[in-house]
Amino acid sequence: MTKPDTTAADPEVIVMLRLKFKPGALDHVLAELVPIALQTREETGNVEFQVFRAKDDNDRLVLFERWTNQAALDAHWQLDYTKRVLALFEEHLVRPLSPTEDVTYLDDTMALMRTPQREGRCLATEI
Repeated sequence: MTKPDTTAADPEVIVMLRLKFKPGALDHVLAELVPIALQTREETGNVEFQVFRAKDDNDRLVLFERWTNQAALDAHWQLDYTKRVLALFEEHLVRPLSPTEDVTYLDDTMALMRTPQREGRCLATEI
């Protein structure tokens, strides 16, 4: 996976994965993914790990992850169950996972706006 450029020391990492699976594969994927997602939520450094099924596409999942920092996410990638899930994805995705098309690193815009000099000020007046 391509890591985001970071400028702040040890910033939180937020990742969204958009995954399109082969027709009929999603129930099998979820049967294996859900127990691992629950384990992931217990990992040191995991803030949030959500699995969403698209309402308009029965073969699409969105994973939303928040980690305390890049080191926590890197540790997650090294775990055997994470490697098993990636292999499962590789087998059942309609095409290989693309770091540029399927994976998005996000910034919490609201948190960025809550800097000490902005506390208590209306954002609308600053636009």
